[in-house]
Amino acid sequence: MDQESDSKSEWSNDFSMKRALLVSFLQVFIPISVLFCGIFYIFSNQTQKYELQTIKIREESALKSASALTSTLFKQKLSDLLVLAEGEIMRQYLHNDNIQTWTQVTREFSLLARRKPKYVQIRLMDTDGKEIVRVNNKNDGPNIVPKSQLQDKSDRYYFKEAITFSQGDIYISPLDLNMEQGVVEEPIVPTIRFATPVYDGYGTKRGILIINYTPAELLDKIEDTFNTLAGDTIMLNSNGYWLMGVDDKKLWGFMYGSEETFSSEQPEVWKAIEKNINGSVTTDTGLYIFQRAYPLNRAGLGSVENIQLRSDADQPHRQDLYWIYVSHISKELLDDLSSIPIYISTIIYLLQFIAIGLISGVFAKKAVKKKFASIKLQQHATTDELTGLSNRRELHKTAEMEFKRAYRFNRDYSILMIDLDNFKEINDSYGHSMGDEVLKHNANICLNSTRTEDLLARYGGEEFVMLLPETNIEGARQLAERICQDVREQPFDSGRGPIAITVSIGVSEIDPDDISYSNILERADGALYQAKREGRNRVATM
Repeated sequence: MDQESDSKSEWSNDFSMKRALLVSFLQVFIPISVLFCGIFYIFSNQTQKYELQTIKIREESALKSASALTSTLFKQKLSDLLVLAEGEIMRQYLHNDNIQTWTQVTREFSLLARRKPKYVQIRLMDTDGKEIVRVNNKNDGPNIVPKSQLQDKSDRYYFKEAITFSQGDIYISPLDLNMEQGVVEEPIVPTIRFATPVYDGYGTKRGILIINYTPAELLDKIEDTFNTLAGDTIMLNSNGYWLMGVDDKKLWGFMYGSEETFSSEQPEVWKAIEKNINGSVTTDTGLYIFQRAYPLNRAGLGSVENIQLRSDADQPHRQDLYWIYVSHISKELLDDLSSIPIYISTIIYLLQFIAIGLISGVFAKKAVKKKFASIKLQQHATTDELTGLSNRRELHKTAEMEFKRAYRFNRDYSILMIDLDNFKEINDSYGHSMGDEVLKHNANICLNSTRTEDLLARYGGEEFVMLLPETNIEGARQLAERICQDVREQPFDSGRGPIAITVSIGVSEIDPDDISYSNILERADGALYQAKREGRNRVATM
């Protein structure tokens, strides 16, 4: 007895020594670890901020360059438009619109179209929107459209906008796809329309001149700029539809009646874009850098003949046409670009891992034991030991809670009462151990039919109760029929041959006069006995 006491004392002392040593070690190790982690955090945070700022500046600069391309390339197009609109040939036609002057206008349009292959169409319309002259510029060269084939375009948005402009004003349409006879032309032709009113010598507006331009060279240059950026870059119109940078099925959605837009996918980013000409937004998916591009950069057009600038010409106006360039740098890419060298990170993370391991190892075992003991205790209190399903106590708590919710919010709520038919004969024939296995087998069949929000519980003996929130009696009945079929078609393999079994199920749903879930359960129980009386292996509702 004394030897045993000495052994216990020695063990206790040894344990106390180790414990004191561990506590002392941690008292030193933890403050140093915290200090080290703090220094690393400050260093890495500053490094990341610097790298992130560098990335943003580089992306913003590239997007501004892409924006500046637009006005540069459009400058010559606007000049061509005004030369045609205010040239001598146009004035002669407007003064005397006979076949000779009409022919001169069409010839001038054709010559310009031949020199400028990207002008896919040049048109003159009267003030009612009817085409007077139209030259189509296809792959085989300019083609003068006969008068009999000229169309009425008074319903087109670009005519309605441009006809309201004054002399010398320039209208630039949104970038869209060319349409013929109300249908998008195939293969698609991205098109921008430059338009300006034409006036006769008496100062009377006689119509509008429109040049349809396919901006392939602009889009190619923008795409080249996009390819130099670190992020995935897209081009949007002012309504949030994609013009470049995504799968073909998303492009030009507004031309095909699609409601899928960047604004619907990234509403947080779109709010910032609507409020600011340029900027950046950080979301859970990474960094978005955006820049508006105004094709009609008024301040940059001062050398174009006859373009009159307002005093505020250098400021874009809300109604002015614009596009949006957005560069998205994913969170993963940001981490790669702004991370410190890998070998330093590796050393630091190893040290942190060791520190966390030493600290966590002491407390983990006790915490896990305590946690599992609590879980086990809870399981004993709420779980049926044989089937692993919820027990009657848990059923009562959950059923009453679901009843109150369904009653308060006027929601559907149904209950199934399930009973194994002739289960006593199985116990008598095969023994209670085999009966338990059959019980568990069929419990699993029922469990496989439940949803996440449903609850299957063992009610007692061979009876089970299934709670079905948000389910009306018809849906519950269909589920019960399926369970009956599954049980019937999946006999238990006893090793000595299959043991076939069936179930009877009673179904009931919540009633406005119910005061607790017990009322539903009583009706389901009554329905169950009805199913038994009618021959078992069936479903009855009440």
